[in-house]
Amino acid sequence: MSLTQEQVAHIARLAKLHVTDADVGRYLHDLNAIVGYIDVLGTIPKAELEKVQWSIEHTLIPRLDEEHRDIDRDTLLACSPQRIIQNQIAVDSLGIRA
Repeated sequence: MSLTQEQVAHIARLAKLHVTDADVGRYLHDLNAIVGYIDVLGTIPKAELEKVQWSIEHTLIPRLDEEHRDIDRDTLLACSPQRIIQNQIAVDSLGIRA
């Protein structure tokens, strides 16, 4: 499967991207390379994919989600270079230090 310039332009409009004709050409090339790679992945036998999946599941040890309460709020707030007002870091609407 490959995309057309019209489809790429349509995708850009849906994403509310302002692209030029040159951008559409570049994105067309990049997106077709991605779609082509996905097509190649689709040709891999299921047995080979199961080997990779088994390998990943048995080599990656997930970290347990644990709650840590080693640092209290006042200590964390004291790390801020900005002023603290009512237990909150004071910032203006532009994100500039208050």
